[in-house]
Amino acid sequence: MQFRFNVIRVISKIHGYIYSGSGGRIGKKLGNQDIALLTTIGRKSGKRRNVPLAVIGHEEKYLIIGSFGGSPVHPAWFLNVESNPDVQIRLGSKVINASASIIRKSDDEYEKLWNKAVSVYQGFDSYKRATDREIPIIVLSPEN
Repeated sequence: MQFRFNVIRVISKIHGYIYSGSGGRIGKKLGNQDIALLTTIGRKSGKRRNVPLAVIGHEEKYLIIGSFGGSPVHPAWFLNVESNPDVQIRLGSKVINASASIIRKSDDEYEKLWNKAVSVYQGFDSYKRATDREIPIIVLSPEN
């Protein structure tokens, strides 16, 4: 199981370099799924950290899901967002400063947003079944 999550990390890192290096021209889609390049500030290092993630448009905002393929631990980027909600997202060639809000299962809107995410990518449900960990939903609100 650990091997699988290490592979996810390596592929994600390569994807992020290509996405960033191409100015968003390459890597903004994976099949039919839109991909954003999320930039956080490392909670330990203080350095900018990039990670490509499936992104779902929702009203005037964007959703990302902290599934990490059903890993028993939260992804590092999520821990960074918990520490500092000021993030940046690249959507193709467009770069947006945003504020991240964490939606947890106990929040009223969780089920509605989860169903929206699953309607776009059904794999999120299998990730949820693969872990005992609560999978958070992150709402990215662009700054004006």
